Amino acid sequence: MEQLLCPSIINKENTMILYPKRIIYLLFLGLLISNSYAASYNLTIKGNLKIESPVCLLNTNSPKSVSFGDVLLTRLNGANYKQTIPFELTCHNILKNNLKLKVIGNPTRFNSYGGLSTSNSKIGIVFYIDSIQQPINTLLDFNYNHLPNIEVAPIKDMSANFSDTDGGQFSATAMLQIEYQ
Repeated sequence: MEQLLCPSIINKENTMILYPKRIIYLLFLGLLISNSYAASYNLTIKGNLKIESPVCLLNTNSPKSVSFGDVLLTRLNGANYKQTIPFELTCHNILKNNLKLKVIGNPTRFNSYGGLSTSNSKIGIVFYIDSIQQPINTLLDFNYNHLPNIEVAPIKDMSANFSDTDGGQFSATAMLQIEYQ
């Protein structure tokens, strides 16, 4: 008699009847082994690799200066004596026109809105970008096609006591930084 892989019963007609649990087991095993898929499709992914890095040149890469001339202490309020900072920007190989501007410098101790400190600790410089006062050391979004107008004005420490010895020249240094988005 042949040996069967799974137990079975032979009926009167000499046909084999397999146990139902074994049939289910064999069917389940067949499903695990099969490589059938419900659906499939091809996916194509494309991109554009730029080899050249974007290059921007700010103010022809030369330092710029602003002179307030003679200023009166009583008129230093952050609005009087405004001067425009030259701002020319030329960029090549940029993918997007969205850029960021940052004025980097040492902040004053007396202006909570982020003025730039000067050589006279009682005098600071405030920055206006498109007529809105902006704190230094923070990023500001702008579009390459619409360059911002940058202005500066001197401001005094309102809580400081000024004497005749506080007069004289003052100076400050800041750096304009452009970032790509």
